[in-house]
Amino acid sequence: MATPVVAFAQLATECEKEGLSHKNAERIGQELAKQFNVHPDEVGILRLEKQNLVFVYPTKLGTVGSIPLNTSGSVAARTANTKRAEVINAFAQTKHVSVFESVELSGKPKVVGAVSDDAEKHAHVIQKMMSAPVVGTEGTVGVVEVCRKGSSGPDAGPDFSPMELQKLVAICGALAKCFK
Repeated sequence: MATPVVAFAQLATECEKEGLSHKNAERIGQELAKQFNVHPDEVGILRLEKQNLVFVYPTKLGTVGSIPLNTSGSVAARTANTKRAEVINAFAQTKHVSVFESVELSGKPKVVGAVSDDAEKHAHVIQKMMSAPVVGTEGTVGVVEVCRKGSSGPDAGPDFSPMELQKLVAICGALAKCFK
């Protein structure tokens, strides 16, 4: 059985010619979700385009807008700028840009006129997050974020460990060649 990094390196090689197309980003996002035992909507893949980070996965977030690299309070922008990976296991309590969190990703249609259930709304709150830069030969080319959502920290699942962050950093290194 191939190690996760070897498997992602192979996936990156398969995606390299086409680059980070919608189909390839979907494939990578699904594999990252499996690797870290999270839901597919708990993975974010952002590509650096000029001075902005743009979501390529989940695709729906790409239509919401982009994150300028100079945005204070953005974990993704900080990760891209510092080229340092980080784990934040108390993410809901930290100041951060939350516009992307408010986008419905589950695919469940909203019932017009229905009163939104508070528990349902809080179930989509990011409680824990890992963020790692994707660094290619020309510098930072993107950021990968893996999170756990829930109504509370314990409800979201286990904390991310330093070992999981190391694995994400290694995977990001393997994926860099398909970020074009």
